[in-house]
Amino acid sequence: MNDDGEIDGQVVAALEDHQRRTVEILEREGDDPEAVVQALVRLHLEWTEEDRERAITVSRHRNAVAAGPLGERLAAANREWFSTMKAWIDAQAETGSIEPVSFNLLHAVIFAPTQEIAKLWLAGRLKRPPASYADALGDAAWAAVRALPARDR
Repeated sequence: MNDDGEIDGQVVAALEDHQRRTVEILEREGDDPEAVVQALVRLHLEWTEEDRERAITVSRHRNAVAAGPLGERLAAANREWFSTMKAWIDAQAETGSIEPVSFNLLHAVIFAPTQEIAKLWLAGRLKRPPASYADALGDAAWAAVRALPARDR
């Protein structure tokens, strides 16, 4: 396998691992949406911190991988993960735990801040490790989820 193929495989495997871990959170904490949001924030920050090189590789090559030979495998994993997350949102909305919010907005308020912290840390611009921001960002993400408007059904 050439270097590009090896990198592509590493990126897909890393993203599949991250998705698997998020599903484990849903399975473990699924009935408590606040705990899910907090855990997803913590997961993303810890995942970045636990293997800096993996995080850099994913950040640099994700778009190229999506457009390359492993793009369909990545797209299929994403579709399955999106479906799982949307089903969780719908289940929470049915119980009244959260509003039936847009998956895209939920994803943005949970992961955009963590991605920014990860990017700053990977660039050497933060002295503290990413996970040290998990509590504050988790609280902010939960407040943001609670503030999201209900989507049209």
